[in-house]
Amino acid sequence: MSISTSFKNRINELTEDCEVNKSALPKLIGIDSRPLSNALNYGIIPTPRILIRIADYFNVSFAYLLGTSDNEYFCNAKVKSDFQSRFEMLCKEKNITYYRASQLMHFNNSYISRWINKNYLPSLELLETISDYFNVSVDFLLGRTDDRNSYV
Repeated sequence: MSISTSFKNRINELTEDCEVNKSALPKLIGIDSRPLSNALNYGIIPTPRILIRIADYFNVSFAYLLGTSDNEYFCNAKVKSDFQSRFEMLCKEKNITYYRASQLMHFNNSYISRWINKNYLPSLELLETISDYFNVSVDFLLGRTDDRNSYV
């Protein structure tokens, strides 16, 4: 469980600006109230799936949502993709196997089979490692945008 003051400040700012009752917000976003409450009160960063829903609701990049960028620009993908498709595409572009990718990024190869075969998502930390390795934004990696660049 990661805690971030920057994330806490940003999520509070976004929820205050949206003019929706905070108790109604989780239902609108499509998440349980606990992760949003933990984010607002303590800065606890939720799972990537919940972060995706929050970022989609506010139409912001992961970098902006997490408070690592002040750039509000975000352009949605014309056709949403998913992590598995983007990871496969990026490995093919670099002409590396999944096994080689795991070696180069220093994580266990068994994670990849869960991501590809069981539709799991990597942790936020691994998403950031993978996006850094392929020099793409986390949003691109997750299929949220077609813009490969980071929003810094």
